[in-house]
Parts: sequence; structure tokens; C-alpha cells
Amino acid sequence: MRALLAPGGLWPEPAGVPLAGSGRGLPAGRVAACLARGWHTVRPDDSLTLTPMADGGPGSAQVIAPERIVSREVIQGQGPLGQVREVDLVRLARGPRRAASRRPGEGRTWFLDAARLLALPTDSGEGAQEALQGSTYGLGQVIGTALRRTRPSDTLLVGLSRSAVHDGGAGALDALGDATAAMDLLAGRSLGLVLADDVALGGMNGAGASLAEVTSLSPEQAQELDRRACAVAMEAVNGADTIRRSSSGGQGMLPVVSALDDPRTSSVPGNLELEGAARMSASTWGTGAAGGSAMVLRSLGAWARPGARVMAEILDLSGSVRDQDLVVTASGELYDVLADSIVGVVGQHAASQALPCVLVCGRSATTRGELAGAGVTNAYSLQEPHAVEPWDCDGPDALETRLTDLGARLARTWSR
Repeated sequence: MRALLAPGGLWPEPAGVPLAGSGRGLPAGRVAACLARGWHTVRPDDSLTLTPMADGGPGSAQVIAPERIVSREVIQGQGPLGQVREVDLVRLARGPRRAASRRPGEGRTWFLDAARLLALPTDSGEGAQEALQGSTYGLGQVIGTALRRTRPSDTLLVGLSRSAVHDGGAGALDALGDATAAMDLLAGRSLGLVLADDVALGGMNGAGASLAEVTSLSPEQAQELDRRACAVAMEAVNGADTIRRSSSGGQGMLPVVSALDDPRTSSVPGNLELEGAARMSASTWGTGAAGGSAMVLRSLGAWARPGARVMAEILDLSGSVRDQDLVVTASGELYDVLADSIVGVVGQHAASQALPCVLVCGRSATTRGELAGAGVTNAYSLQEPHAVEPWDCDGPDALETRLTDLGARLARTWSR
């Protein structure tokens, strides 16, 4: 039997926000390895393809196979409170399809694992300190460094996710110089935001609204921070639009087109990339990542897409799913199946080949009907619905053992 193991990482999700890259849970590569090890103890002759998945969150660069990487370097940047942190910058090799259809003058593609720089801390007190005092300055540092490594016609993909820092992207813009300097740096290049979290910056369900749940801030403190961040980000958007209009004789902002294979796979509502900065607001889709930096970067000319879809293209998920008999994916906690999540994207690819798709998760609170609608045939949860202890309470080593056992169970159930 041939099975594709395409799991995401298993991370806890307080208030529905994944603590990706934290000391709790397991990254996607280890999840895939554990499931494969358990499977082969029962069915050693089965053929398993391991394609760990990511969504642009912290550590996404680690799932890219070595053969897809031309070069890798580590860039240092300033963390939210001034500490030194490191992020990966990789130059991607062209996949088989792109190599065959290369266009004259087509540039190179890079991926910057910037989400690691501003990863949400596990401690709510530390998260509150980052929200009150933290800055996105380091994000602007590493993006500026990465852009200077590129050349005209290149595409730089930047992974971004939710953060406790909530400065409206002011720090990132300051590190890039100002709006004019940032636009000059972007000239002739394509900057793409690979969003692990497509939440808006403000609004009832925005990034600011969740601060009180993922940090120790009071609702009043979170609301005030959100008000200031939205005002700062909107000021940057208006400033960038003014510069663009004055330099183009009053013309509106030109759309920046994705350099990836199929930009149409994005499910961004309302074709936002064609609307221009003048219509962008704090409630716009995908503006809340990295404390509002996503909103500022988009006003400067960046485009944005759901991270799981971009990573699926980078990892050639469509090629991996062909000629398989079964697809297995994984998620830490599942409360609903978003179309642009790892589970949703893997399920769609499996359904396109009429393949059964099995989900492994720490905890699932979804209905069978919703899973079926996302292309998931069956789900196996590590935590029983009414269990008191959380699924990750015993630490990573115990979690690896449980996943290995579950891999053996999957082989006994599904292998033929």
C-alpha cells in the first residue's frame, strides 16, 4: 500500500491561537516520523511518502526538503523586547513544473521564516510584556536584509503569524527606513506574505480582540492597545498611498501579482489584492499578522495569501498526492476546518484524487459532517472529548510514543 503522510505540527491552541514552535507539542517533521515508525512496525513493506506540512508559521522553513533548497542562511534580528533571534532565509529550487515552463527573465524565489522572530510566547505574562513594550522593529530588519539579498524580478515570501506584539507595524516600518525607502527597496521585486493567520488587525474578531485571551492583559488594556495599533497602521497605509499617488501622477496603486504557479488558489474574499491601499482598513482580511505589520507591508505593495496554500505549492503537495492509496494529515487542535488551513488544503488535494484522508489531532471538536465536507474521511484524537488532562500534558517524549502507537493503529486499520 502507498500512503502519503502530510501532517501539520501538533501544537496547543489557547483561545484558538496555535503556540507553534513552542516547547509544547511537536513540529510536523517529528509528527510524520512518529506515524511512519509506528506504521512500519505493523506493515514494513508499505510505501510511505513523508511530506510534513506548514502554513507560514514559526519553523515553516524546516519542512522544506533539502532538494528544494539552493541555499540557506541564518539572519539575526531583534526580538520583540530587543533580544537577538535568528530566522532562516532559503532560496528555493524550481519545482519540476516551473522548470519546464520557465519564462524569460523570471526571477528566483526565496522564503523567509520571519514568524519565528515574533512567535507567541507560552507564558501569558511574557505575552503581556511583549504587547505593552514590544516592537516589530526586528521584523523590518530581517525583511530589509532579505530583500537586499534578492535582485530585481525575484520573489521574497515572508512567513507571518499571530504575535503578542501589537504596535501596528510601526517598528517594522521604522526599521525599513520609512515608506519611501521601503518602496524603493521593493522596486522590481515581489514581496509575498505567507499568512499562517488570516485574522484582521482590528474588529470584534481581530488580533487585538484576542490579546486578553492569549496574554495576561485585562480587556481594557487590550482594547486600548488595539485602538492605538489600528490608528498607527491606518496612518501608515494612508501615508504610503499618498506617496504612491504623488509619484504616479494621481494614479491608484497598481496590483502586485503573485509569482507562484497559481495565485488563483487563494480564497481571499473580494479580490483584495486588486483593491488598493485606499480601501484597506484594520478590518481587512489578513492585516493582523505580526502585530499589524501585514497591513503596513501590504500598503507598501506586498501581496498576501493563505500560508497553507503557498506552502502546499512550495512542497509540491499536488505531486505527492498522486498515485497514493491513502492520505494522512494532522493538527494540534481542531475547532472547525478552515478551507485555507493545513487540514483543509490537504483534504482538498486528497478529494481531488478521490482518496480517503485520515486526520490525526490532539483534540477535535468538529462534527463528522464538517470533516467530510473538508475531504476528511475519519479522525483520530489523542484526547477523549471529556478528558480532564490536555493531550500534550506529558511532554514531547510521551507525545511521540503515543503518535507511534497511533501510526501502528492506522496501519492495522487502513493498510491492505
